[in-house]
Amino acid sequence: MPLSTPASTALLDSLITPATLAARLGTTERSLSEWRITGRGPKFIRIGRSPRYRPEAVDEWLLAQEHASTSEEAA
Repeated sequence: MPLSTPASTALLDSLITPATLAARLGTTERSLSEWRITGRGPKFIRIGRSPRYRPEAVDEWLLAQEHASTSEEAA
């Protein structure tokens, strides 16, 4: 009888953990948590109690942070 393996899909395999994303962004997991609470960070998927990030959502969020000048940021 074959061993049972957890469900795996391309989407599940591509999700990014908060620890990985924080390291890649040069920030902390706590900052990511605060961003989730305030809605300032990338969109996320919650699996049970664990948030995960789709690479596409992170890319979209990063591009939305692009500004031509510092005066544009306050707008």
